[in-house]
Amino acid sequence: MTELRVERLDEKHIRISGLTAMLAAMLREMPEILELRDGPDASARLFPDPTAIDDKINREWQQMTTPELRHLFVSAAETVTRDLILLAGSKGAPEAYEVTFPVEHLTAWMSALNQTRLILAEVHKIDEADMERRDFDPQNPKHLAVLRIQLLGYLLHLFVELENGDESTDRI
Repeated sequence: MTELRVERLDEKHIRISGLTAMLAAMLREMPEILELRDGPDASARLFPDPTAIDDKINREWQQMTTPELRHLFVSAAETVTRDLILLAGSKGAPEAYEVTFPVEHLTAWMSALNQTRLILAEVHKIDEADMERRDFDPQNPKHLAVLRIQLLGYLLHLFVELENGDESTDRI
């Protein structure tokens, strides 16, 4: 069993360690998934209209907010993509992977993880019932997307705990 750990190394660095090869591969796929943000389904999820009844308000909202939100999303993705270059096998446990990045990048990581989850849900048309399934077919792309969403969500949870001062260690 691998010990997934998110921890502050010091005042300036955070490390994710104990990543399995599968989790490392999921993280490496994030930049490609994030590039789907401008597709019609993902875009509607990431940049939703504020109302279902007033087209004028929706147009104004989209004109005012979408460019800045998109810029923030792209910036977060670029930051995480640069950090992922350092994802490598752990010196102490070659079957595990780790990545260290600056504390200032934590918000970008949280944003990119959440964007990735939302995009996967839209691209694969995943609903609440899919998220609660107990069966798993590794050949089914939708099932694999649900697994990714759940695992990336768990990593996001560990980041939130770290941000709240609860250094977390868990086993998955």
